[in-house]
Amino acid sequence: MSLAPLPPSPAGGEDDHMTGNDSTPTPPLSHGSLAINSSSSPIPPGPVKLTARSCLYEICAQSHWNRPVFDCCNEEGPTNLRSFTYKVSIEMKEESESKLVVECIGKPQFSKKSAADSAAEGVLWYLVHLGYPKKPNRFKKLR
Repeated sequence: MSLAPLPPSPAGGEDDHMTGNDSTPTPPLSHGSLAINSSSSPIPPGPVKLTARSCLYEICAQSHWNRPVFDCCNEEGPTNLRSFTYKVSIEMKEESESKLVVECIGKPQFSKKSAADSAAEGVLWYLVHLGYPKKPNRFKKLR
């Protein structure tokens, strides 16, 4: 079985930044960029499911509080079956310059991300019962 050689690139140089049969060059990804130009990973249409962590970050940003701090407070189990427990704390500053620190410890989970989400869900539950977010601007009416 033999493979046919690729046709030469229009520039006559290296074709490292060319994609398949397209004639448009794809810019190289730099260290800080997250651009994805591939048609193999399209962005799905429709609503994006938010995690508890991202909702918590959003509420803190809307309320002008410091970012939530996530700490892994417990790791246990063998290396192939390790469980993680995360603690999240937020510092709520109100107009009267008083501070309230809320901390929540989540359920043990088998991944760090889901353990952090578990802790964030506890803080979100508390914030919802306090009436936050005060100014929901996520769902604006369009005229």
